[in-house]
Amino acid sequence: VRLNVNMLSMTLEQVVAKRYKVVAGMCDNIMLEINKNIQGDEWTALCRELNDTESKVKVVIHDHAVSQLSKIKERWTEDFNTDKVLLDEMKNALSVGSGVR
Repeated sequence: VRLNVNMLSMTLEQVVAKRYKVVAGMCDNIMLEINKNIQGDEWTALCRELNDTESKVKVVIHDHAVSQLSKIKERWTEDFNTDKVLLDEMKNALSVGSGVR
C-alpha cells in the first residue's frame, strides 16, 4: 500500500489548532510559574515591607496575570494562523510572566 503525501500531512485546521494549543499551553505554564513565584520569599518579603498582611498585592498580581493570559487564550483559534499574531501573543504571554519575576 502506497500512501499519498496528502494523506500524511495535517490539514490547515489541524495546523492552526496545534498553533493555538502551543500558545494556550504556554499561557497555562506561565500561570503556574507566576503562582509559584508569588508564593516565594521575595514576594512575601515585599508584602511584609508594605505591611500587606492579607497579601493583597499578590492577589492583584495574580488577577492581572490571569486577565492578561485569558485574553490571549480567548482569541479565535484561526487568528493564530497569522505568524505575526502567533509571535505577538507569545511575546505578550512571556512579558506577563517576566513582569512577575
